[in-house]
Amino acid sequence: MTTKILKPVRAAAAGTSTAADLMEALEGFRGSGGVCGVAVAMSGEPWTSAFFDDRSAFGVAGEGLRLSGPSPGGVAELLRLALTRLPPLAPVPGEGLCLDADERGVLEPGQECLVLDLMADLQRPRYGTVQFDIAWDGSPARWEVLAFVDDDRGRHLAALSRPRGGHRRLWWLPGTVERLAEFVEGRVPEHA
Repeated sequence: MTTKILKPVRAAAAGTSTAADLMEALEGFRGSGGVCGVAVAMSGEPWTSAFFDDRSAFGVAGEGLRLSGPSPGGVAELLRLALTRLPPLAPVPGEGLCLDADERGVLEPGQECLVLDLMADLQRPRYGTVQFDIAWDGSPARWEVLAFVDDDRGRHLAALSRPRGGHRRLWWLPGTVERLAEFVEGRVPEHA
């Protein structure tokens, strides 16, 4: 099983694999329930991690990491195992923000000041980024972007929804594994 996991993990580092591809490659993972994903970390020393939990068993593999066994019982627990190599960092202070745009990319009225806040954050010194491609209960990823972004203030969670009826939403929130698990499970905040 480890070889079948590591092959798509290495492909993910080259930008060619998705969680859906990974589901097909994992021995014993049916892909119809639970969580399956790839994390690609870009920092001082890039690394990748592939993971799944079909609610009875889990597997995590990456460079230098191989774990498997009975399901840990929840998405947050699985993500903690998959992100073992991620250096601990406190979430950024504050509540974060949400930006809504129409099909032309025009922001909803009154959000201009939020863009300035986001731009100020994006100009801060960056320590690393972890991008995720995660499928939940056999469905393709709901997110065009789902990532942790670390800067000199702490960890952010960035989530950009796929277009629905032309409308999109960007969340820029304090980043924790628990909040990432909420997004994977589809429990996202209406407002930051």
